[in-house]
Amino acid sequence: MEKMLLIESCGVLHKPVLKEEAGGSDGKWTASVWKLGEMNLNGRIYSRPLAERIVAEAKSTLAYDGHDVNWITGEEYGIAKAVCSNPRIEGNELRVDIEFVDSEYEKRLELLSSKGVAIGVSSVGYGELDPMSNVIVPETYELVRYLDFVTMPAGEVYATMGEKARPTRQRRSAETVVKTEADEAMAERRSKVARDLASLLIRR
Repeated sequence: MEKMLLIESCGVLHKPVLKEEAGGSDGKWTASVWKLGEMNLNGRIYSRPLAERIVAEAKSTLAYDGHDVNWITGEEYGIAKAVCSNPRIEGNELRVDIEFVDSEYEKRLELLSSKGVAIGVSSVGYGELDPMSNVIVPETYELVRYLDFVTMPAGEVYATMGEKARPTRQRRSAETVVKTEADEAMAERRSKVARDLASLLIRR
């Protein structure tokens, strides 16, 4: 099976209400990369064994503003907004720390966050998808970037500052997803958008 480009945007932006996190005051940025064992809005599931492998590898990666900016500009390091590192599993999430290298961009995100705008993130990698279970096959996955900053995160994952956190939201488990006809139609449209975007990036 040929590996495909896996980017986790093209979902619907759900803006959580930000609230003060007890004891947090250092202003450090972190983000959830994947909700483990849960189907995202692109119909893919990232497993704990895959996350454990990513944690063991302990890579540091760049983070861009959106996925397509390097192809558009031809730049690589010059467009980097942050460095992501220290992957770890917390609960059912793969999380990383974010250290900004573009101070003006960080200020912009801080301002947006202070206005109640959720800062979405989306991972980038290559891998194979098990067609029966929709699980990314762990041994095939190649991490490119833990995250880029996006407005439509398919994993419904967000970057937050140390003193702020997302409230806990009820999630669908991969085994008990029950959709209405409208949900199924929307999921099909989102999946088509994701496939079309992935095909476009591969052709480039």
